[in-house]
Amino acid sequence: MRLWFTFALRNLRSGLRGFWILLSCLTLGVAALAIIGSLSSGLRRGLDEQGQQLLGGDVEFALVQREATPVEKQWLESQGTLSQTTTLRAMAQSADDTALVEIKAVDGTYPLYGKLQTTPQNANTFTSANGVFGAAVDDALLSRLGIKLGDTIKLGSASVEIRATIISEPDKIAGGISFGPRVMLSPEALATTGLVQPGSLITYAYRAKLAQPATLADGQNLEKAAATKFPDAGWRVRTTDKAAQGADEFISRLGYFMTLVSVGALVVAGAGIANATRAFVERRREQIATLNCLGIESRDVIAISLVEIMLVSLLGVAIAVAMGAASPFIVKSLFGAVLPLPLVTGFDVKPLALAAILGLLITAAFALWPLGRISKIRGASLFRSQGMDEQGLPSRGILFSSLGLLVIAAVVVLLAFDDKLVTASYLGGLVLSFVLLSGLARGVVMIVRRLPRPRNMLLRHALSNLARPGSTAVSVILALGLGLALFVTLALTDRIISTELRSGLPEKAPAFFFLDVQNPDLQNFETTLKAQSGIIDLSNSPMLRGRITKIKGIASENYKASADASWVLKGDRGLTYADELPKGSTLVDGKWWAKDYAGAPLVSMTDDIAKGLDLKLGDHITVNVLGREVEAEIASTRKVNWKSLGINFVLVFTPNTLVNAPHAHIVTAGMNGGDEGAVLKAIAKSFPSVTGIRVKDALDTVSTLLGKMLVAVRGANVVSLLTGVLVLAGALAAGLSTRSYDVVVLKTYGASRAQLLWGFVVEYGLLGLLAAGFGIITGTIAAWGLARFALDMPFQFSFELALSTAIIAMVLTILAGLTVTWAALSAKPSFYLRNG
Repeated sequence: MRLWFTFALRNLRSGLRGFWILLSCLTLGVAALAIIGSLSSGLRRGLDEQGQQLLGGDVEFALVQREATPVEKQWLESQGTLSQTTTLRAMAQSADDTALVEIKAVDGTYPLYGKLQTTPQNANTFTSANGVFGAAVDDALLSRLGIKLGDTIKLGSASVEIRATIISEPDKIAGGISFGPRVMLSPEALATTGLVQPGSLITYAYRAKLAQPATLADGQNLEKAAATKFPDAGWRVRTTDKAAQGADEFISRLGYFMTLVSVGALVVAGAGIANATRAFVERRREQIATLNCLGIESRDVIAISLVEIMLVSLLGVAIAVAMGAASPFIVKSLFGAVLPLPLVTGFDVKPLALAAILGLLITAAFALWPLGRISKIRGASLFRSQGMDEQGLPSRGILFSSLGLLVIAAVVVLLAFDDKLVTASYLGGLVLSFVLLSGLARGVVMIVRRLPRPRNMLLRHALSNLARPGSTAVSVILALGLGLALFVTLALTDRIISTELRSGLPEKAPAFFFLDVQNPDLQNFETTLKAQSGIIDLSNSPMLRGRITKIKGIASENYKASADASWVLKGDRGLTYADELPKGSTLVDGKWWAKDYAGAPLVSMTDDIAKGLDLKLGDHITVNVLGREVEAEIASTRKVNWKSLGINFVLVFTPNTLVNAPHAHIVTAGMNGGDEGAVLKAIAKSFPSVTGIRVKDALDTVSTLLGKMLVAVRGANVVSLLTGVLVLAGALAAGLSTRSYDVVVLKTYGASRAQLLWGFVVEYGLLGLLAAGFGIITGTIAAWGLARFALDMPFQFSFELALSTAIIAMVLTILAGLTVTWAALSAKPSFYLRNG
């Protein structure tokens, strides 16, 4: 080993010339892993460490449609400092326009943790002056309604004055997705609006600040005590570890997905490392042959070369790990003010170590294969350096060592994640993709080899270069094809989702959803709505909120549900009652009850959720509605066409079960011409307590959120493409000496520089076109699978995307090829004629 390190260090005295492609591939792949891991860890730590501020307390007790009883509230107040917030959606009206807003009424103790920052920061923001209460609003509401500070807006039947804009709301993330700007006011102001009606969709949250220093265990103990003292309260309890449960799960899943994509990019980078190593062996051919003549065994030469490459790779890994470690500090300093989630700066060893270990394992595994060619280099190479490309597989020892290192890397990835099945499936798919693409690429080379030679000299020369022994076509198509396949998959999936959300609505989809239409006002409301220009297809349904507490006698928190159905057990769900099968539903099993049914409570459940909960006809579920436990027997299951956007619910009860409970109605209406804004203004004026939601606005909100989510995915896509380009450069660099020899021979026979240049352009263009073909086919199949089995959306192929992918691939390949082989065009014949 002393000999190996001595020779390796001596060789590195000349610098890193010739190692830049290897360093770039390795650094890019490892840096992607390290950066994603560090940022994900920093965000998760931020959610954990700032759980009290994000939740707004040590424990939160939330109720929908009802306030806590005096007994419940008194008990909560005895546990510590209590703060109550009330949230609901409503329509805000200015003199000229209306807008959907998210109202939040806060008491004097809000916030228990953190600070509400407004401009201006005034203690009298929410107080009453001259009979008018004040409010703080998101700045977006001012521009949307065309108003300014000091103006008034109408909420329900009351007017409030805009006295401040909200800069920072400490517990905003705990509220989930917002479909409108925030309007914050006092409970007294909310009471004057008339928006609080029996059955209205309102959430009451009670946050408790326990004796300090409070721990997560203290909050969990209080949760258990509340469940024991008020078993039928029906409230949703959250502790600080669930302050932003949706965001926490999203970060974990996105980080997991991005890490897997980065692992794929690192494996693709491995192909670049292999090509760079092949170029390294080609450059050292004479030195290797000299050592062979001096009696040094091939295994020692291989070991020296491997040590040299691993020493260089340590530099690349160190740079990548440093980038990963610095990423939380850089992101927070540049974007900390606009980040919606708290990011804690610091060093997390686990993601950095994972990236470094995988980088070194991938480097060693992919470098060993081309280093195995060293054993086939003989002393005769000193006398004839051209035309002696070593073909075939390396020795068994090299082969098994390389495969063994890849297996170790796979085990490391498996151990790093909890979801072993998905991780193993992804790794298996990665291996399968490599094998299939490699086989297809070799098949194309064989086909090209058997094609009749065209008369055009440039095209004939390009085809000959693709099919000749030692051609880099297989490496180029494999690497660039994988990157393009991921690019096409994500781009098509993005297009499919966007099209489905924005223009994939059914012809009879409603234009509006109107919430909180009270029972006494229902007939008058529908009459007023029908009188508006363009309104068609009115439909209404009772709407209540309830939480599934038991399934077949088992508490919901202890019940094992499938991953696809578990969401229905988390929090409150919308539910209704009906005497007829709802439109858009089809019975799958069982039968619908009679219109005059008056027996024990029955319920109809959607078929997919029933299967996910392992429920059959005759089984029982218990639902808490407004604090009352309702046990019902499953009488039927049905399939629902959710894409119709009609009124439908997972749970539909018999009317006699819920008709006497306080509730409101949800009304939908379609439009056939007319002005949607005018409709909303008319309804807001006549029924100020009704909330109107335009379907287009809701879909735009979801689409915007989805677009933000896809930014990170597209970033991983760019990394994959860049890695593919680097692998392309490495593959071309590996054959640079052979390419230079060809140029000299062709120049000797009279070929001009322009002819050689165009010959390269045609060759690289064909390579890019072939890689694009594989990427388009593979990516289209993957996108179809996602649309068909994961998203349940119609697949749409995009010819424009396919064409742009082909152009991108050809341009990238031509530019990378000319950049790498430009030196070959300047090769002097004298050197090669003397040494050939």
